[in-house]
Formats: sequence, C-alpha cells, structure tokens
Amino acid sequence: MKKFLLSILLKVLLAGLAFFVVTFTVYMFNLDMKATSLLAPLLEKWYDHLEHKQYI
Repeated sequence: MKKFLLSILLKVLLAGLAFFVVTFTVYMFNLDMKATSLLAPLLEKWYDHLEHKQYI
C-alpha cells in the first residue's frame, strides 16, 4: 500500500514539474504571443468573411 501511494505521489510530482517546465518555457520565450501572431492572419481572414449585423 505504501509503495502504491509513493508511486502515485511521484507521478503527481513529475506531472507538476513537467507542467512547470512547459509553462516556464512558454513564459521565458514569449511563445504565446508568437503563436498568436502566427494565427492572427488566419483569424482575421475568417472573421472578415463572416456576415455582420452591425459594421464598426
């Protein structure tokens, strides 16, 4: 039983560490804004083709 709980705790800690490493890497290299800048033309093209009830 003790080994089972320790293995679950180890898996949770490793998952938390992996999550921290990924989010820290995204933060340090500003990857979220770089991905947004890549997606912006696609989103603008899609939005421009929608029919609008009110034009701004």
